[in-house]
Amino acid sequence: MDYEIIGANMQALKFNLKKGERIYSDSGKLVSKTNGIVMTPRLVGGVLGAFKREAVGASGMLTSFEAQSDGNVSVAGVFPGKVLVITLGPGQQFVAEENAFLAAEDTVNYSIQLVNLGAGFFGGEGFVLQKLVGPGKIFLHIVGDIVEHDLDGTGPVDIDPGHVAGFDASLQYKVRFVDNIRTAMFGGVGLFLATFTGKGRVYAHSVSPLKLATEIYIDGAKQQKKN
Repeated sequence: MDYEIIGANMQALKFNLKKGERIYSDSGKLVSKTNGIVMTPRLVGGVLGAFKREAVGASGMLTSFEAQSDGNVSVAGVFPGKVLVITLGPGQQFVAEENAFLAAEDTVNYSIQLVNLGAGFFGGEGFVLQKLVGPGKIFLHIVGDIVEHDLDGTGPVDIDPGHVAGFDASLQYKVRFVDNIRTAMFGGVGLFLATFTGKGRVYAHSVSPLKLATEIYIDGAKQQKKN
């Protein structure tokens, strides 16, 4: 499978597929495709898995793309950002935030991982995480620029949960309340932090997708009010 990353600050991902090759992407991320590429819906984790995702407000479907003849298909995220490529070895696991997952090779196994109510509601990253198991390449859409943390096991790292894009499944992860109520009220960092420990990589959005969407909505409402 051949692919190319297009653009600089608002990147898209283009797959050049040979006959018989397949990839899949998150629902609603298609930009374009040629006639030789057949697009079909793909249930996440069967009917039960799709129902669970729908129940917490996430899409219950993926989109599968198969080349019946040589062609290409392009996908992209919904916000300005960068495409991150991660290669997983056989059995290697990666956990992606719900909106960060963009696409994967067909050899990668995809399932959902529901987080507990407290972490999902207060942490800001949503109720659903995606578990991806190799072998194969996975592609994430990072809002803004890519911020990487490489943990060596000597100490934890705290990240605003709304910035978390994905992390190696070898890491331990929990959402905790900030150090004190004064920090929460006046520090401007939110109520909770995501703490990662162990050995592995964490990737973060340099811009919180939720905060960006909120600012766009507020600015749009202001402009509409002026008019």
